[in-house]
Amino acid sequence: MTHPEPGAHKIATFIAETEYRDIPKKAILAAKHAILDWTGVAILGAEAPAVKIVAEYALGLGARGEASVICRETMTSAELAALVNGTAGHALDFDDTFANAVRYNMHSTACILPAVLALIEARGLKGRELLTAYVVGTEITYRIGAAIGQPLAAANWHPTPVLGTIGAAAAGAKALRLDAGAAAWATGISASLAGGLMKNFGTMTKMMHAGNGARNGVIAASLAQRGLTADELVAEGDYNFCEAFSQGRVKGLMGADEDLGREWFILSKGFGFKPYPSCRATHAGIDAALQLRKRYGFRPDEVESVTCRINPLVSRVAGFRRPLSGYEAKFSIDYCIARALVDGEIRLDHFKDEKVKEEACEDLLGKINLEHPDGWGRGAVDLLTEIVITLKNGPSYSERVAAPRGEPENPMSEEELVNKFRQCSERVLGEKQAEELVDAILHLEKIEDMSGFFEILRNRRV
Repeated sequence: MTHPEPGAHKIATFIAETEYRDIPKKAILAAKHAILDWTGVAILGAEAPAVKIVAEYALGLGARGEASVICRETMTSAELAALVNGTAGHALDFDDTFANAVRYNMHSTACILPAVLALIEARGLKGRELLTAYVVGTEITYRIGAAIGQPLAAANWHPTPVLGTIGAAAAGAKALRLDAGAAAWATGISASLAGGLMKNFGTMTKMMHAGNGARNGVIAASLAQRGLTADELVAEGDYNFCEAFSQGRVKGLMGADEDLGREWFILSKGFGFKPYPSCRATHAGIDAALQLRKRYGFRPDEVESVTCRINPLVSRVAGFRRPLSGYEAKFSIDYCIARALVDGEIRLDHFKDEKVKEEACEDLLGKINLEHPDGWGRGAVDLLTEIVITLKNGPSYSERVAAPRGEPENPMSEEELVNKFRQCSERVLGEKQAEELVDAILHLEKIEDMSGFFEILRNRRV
C-alpha cells in the first residue's frame, strides 16, 4: 500500500501512530469535559421526537446488538447506535461547539463521540482507547476545518456533518487500530459520505445531521479496515474535499496540518460549552440582554425598541424572526433576546412550542431590529453582539459581548459543567446513576472494562 503525499500523509500517520501517552494531560482533561458535556445532553435529548423517529427506524432493522442505544435499554449495530446517539446528542442544540480555528461554529463532539462510543463498545476496548480515539478525531476535524474556514458555511453547507464525518472516520480508524494507509482510506471514504445543508436548520433533519455524520464515520472506518480503497489524497490535489466544499475557494489543507501532533488545537483553540440550549450564535445576544436586564431592572413592558448589532452570519444561522416552533426558536436571535428580557434567564422549557407564542415575547419580537455594522463577521468579532435597549420614558442602555459565557476566552468551570450534566441526566437516570457516570467520565483512563459504563448509559431509571 502506498503512502499519501506530505499533508495527507501527516494526517494518516497521526491517526495511526498517536497513543494515549503522546497526548498532553491538559488535552485529556479537555476531552473529558467535552465527553461529560455531550453525554449529559444526549441522555436528556434521547426523548426528543426526532430521536424517537430515528431510533424506531434503526431498532426496527433488527441489527446485531453490539453497541448501546442511549436510554433505550437495548443494543444494535455500531453504525446504527452511532446514528441514534448522534441524533440524541444534537437534538437539544445544547452540545459543545468549536469556532476559533474553523471561523464558524460547528459541533465536533456530536459526530465524533457517538462513533467512538459505538466502536469502543463493539470491540470491548478500554477507557484510554476511548480518550485517544476521541482526541485524534477532534484534532483532525479542527485541522481540516481550519483549512476550509468560513467558505464552508458560505457555500450553504452545515459544517458539523461535513467536517464531523471526517473526524468520526479518523476517530474510528484510531479505535480500530488501522495503519496509516488504511486510515487514509477511511478519511477518503468518509469524504464521499459527508454532507448536510444549512437549509434544514430549524427542522428535525438538522438534529440528524450529527447522527448521520457519526454513522458515516463508523462505516468509513469499518470499510477501510476490510480493504475498501479510497483516494489517499482526498484533502489535496485536483477535485479535493476542501475545494469541493468551499466552492473552489480553498485549494487544499493550506498548511493546517503542519504542526499536527505538536500543537493541540483541543487546547490552543478550545471548546465552547453552552450554558443555554440554543444556537451558539444567539448566546452573545442572550448574555448582553441578561446583563442589561439585571443591571438596570427595567420591565419588558417598558421597552420601546431593541437594536441588535451582529455579524451577518448570525442572521443566516439564527434568522427565524418569528419562530413558529420551539426548535425554530433555538435558531432565532430575536426570540432568545426577547425571552431573556422577559424572564431574566434561558431554560430548556423556554423552547417548548407553547412557550414561543406567549404574549410578552410576541410583543417584544415586534420591537427588535437587527443591524450588521461594516466589518463585523471577520476574525475576533465573529460572535460579537451589541444590544441597545431604548425605554419608553427615554433612556437607552447598551451592552456589547464578544465572547459569550462558555467560550474558551470566557470558560465554564468543571463544576459548572458537572452541574449542567446533573441537570440534564438526573431527570432521566436518577441521582445515583448520574453520579456514577460523572465519576466514570472524569476517570476514563482508569477504566479497563467499559461494560458497566455502557450499561448505565442505555438503561434509564426514571
